[in-house]
Amino acid sequence: MAQKPIIGITVAHCTEELKTFPREFYVERVRKAGGQPFLIPPIQTQEEAQAVINLLDGLILTGGGDIAPSFLGEQPKRGIEGCIPERDQGELLLTWQALQSDFPLLGICRGIQVLAVAAGGTIYQDIRSECSHTLEHSQTVPREYAWHEVKILGSQLKDILNSDKIQVNSFHHQAVDKVPDSFIQNAAAPDGIIEGIEKLGARFCMGVQWHPEALKTEEHSRKLFESFVQSC
Repeated sequence: MAQKPIIGITVAHCTEELKTFPREFYVERVRKAGGQPFLIPPIQTQEEAQAVINLLDGLILTGGGDIAPSFLGEQPKRGIEGCIPERDQGELLLTWQALQSDFPLLGICRGIQVLAVAAGGTIYQDIRSECSHTLEHSQTVPREYAWHEVKILGSQLKDILNSDKIQVNSFHHQAVDKVPDSFIQNAAAPDGIIEGIEKLGARFCMGVQWHPEALKTEEHSRKLFESFVQSC
């Protein structure tokens, strides 16, 4: 019997757990896609990050709170919310290490922002105060229901989903501002907010702004996780 690929899943801080459900949704999705889930607590050093990456076949950066302004090289702006620097540092260390090689990586919601920052891009600390005329990106219906439309641009993501438009859920107020060098934007909300990025030429290095792990009835969510696990 072939060994299942080991997929690392970054864990939420205890104060975030009831909002992001990493042990419920992410673990279930990885198992259904054919992977072996492996929960990762915050990493403290680059050496530890390298050791953990060496154990894994792929990495998922999960949803959660805001990235602290100190990791963005910025002063705090109006609208910044709960930050946990220990988690920021650990996930950035893991992502930096993963980016050193063609290591499969999927960033979800907060995870797309961590990926963007680690790769040299920038994010909005709060789209409500920094961007005019945006949609409401923090939905007021349960997370398993879609909230707004996303346009899928020409990309690896489009090849995976085989669709020009999908309906997604939305639980964020931070978002990617500047796409990192060697990355492209692969998805956009109707208001222009970046909803996805991917690294050019990578086996699988992608971030999405929605929560596919919670959209249990959406075919595009299944395709995304299966493609990621297969790449691992």
